[in-house]
Amino acid sequence: MRILSIDSSLGTQLAVVDIDEAAEDASTAETSQTAGRLGAGAPRVLSQAEQADTRRHAESLGQMLSEALSAPDVAERPLDAVVAATGPAPFTGLRAGLVTARVVGRTRGIPVHGVSSLDAVARRALDELGAEGEADPVVLVATDARRREVYAALFRANGPDDVTRLTEIDVCPPAQVAGRLDEVGVVDAVAGSGAALYPELAELASSREVLAPVSGDALTQVRVALARLGRGEELGTQPLYLRHADVQMPAARKRVR
Repeated sequence: MRILSIDSSLGTQLAVVDIDEAAEDASTAETSQTAGRLGAGAPRVLSQAEQADTRRHAESLGQMLSEALSAPDVAERPLDAVVAATGPAPFTGLRAGLVTARVVGRTRGIPVHGVSSLDAVARRALDELGAEGEADPVVLVATDARRREVYAALFRANGPDDVTRLTEIDVCPPAQVAGRLDEVGVVDAVAGSGAALYPELAELASSREVLAPVSGDALTQVRVALARLGRGEELGTQPLYLRHADVQMPAARKRVR
C-alpha cells in the first residue's frame, strides 16, 4: 500500500509511505494495532520533502509533490490513498494542504483521509515518553495559533499507534491553558510549537521540557490513520479552523435613500 501524507499545519511536510501488506512478521503483528488488523509491516518512507516557512505553503506544495512522486521508488507503483492534516491551524496553510490532498485523491481516484495535526504531535511525544519508561502518560499538546494564542488539548495513548483525546481542542492564550487542566490532574509532558514558543507551558508538566515534534509528522500521521481505519472509523477531511479567517469578504454597501 502506498500512501501520500501531507501536513501543512505549521510549515509543510510531505511523505510517500509504503506499507508492506505481504509481510508476515508475527512480532510486529502482536505489538501493533495496524499490523494486527491489516496484516501490514512497518511503514517505510520512500520519499519526503519539508520546508519550514509558515507562509509559503501554496508556493511550495506543487514542487514538493512533484519531486516526491517522481522519486524512483515511488514512480514505479500508483498511490492507494492520501492522508492529510486537518488542523487546527491557521486558515491559509491548512487549506493549501487539504486542497492539494483532495486534488490528488480526485485525479487518481483514491480515498483521502484526515487526521488532526495535534493527534500526530501527541503520538510522537508519547513515543518518546514510552522509550523513557513512563506508565500511561498524559501529554499536553499546544501548537501556535498566532495572535499570542495556542491550540491546546490533552492526550493519552490508545495502543501503540493511536491516541485518545482527553479534552476538546481549545484556542486560547497560554495563560488560560492551566485553568482548563484542573479536572485532568497530572500532565507528564508538553509538546508542540506553542509549547516551544511559550516556555511557561512546560511548567505545567512534570517533565519540565518540550518534546519533539513542534509540528505534525507525516509518518506518524499515517500510523494514526491506519490504526483508526483498522477499527472501521471514517476519517473526514473537514478542516479544524476553530476561528474565522483573518481576511473577510467585504459586506455589501448599504443603499442611500
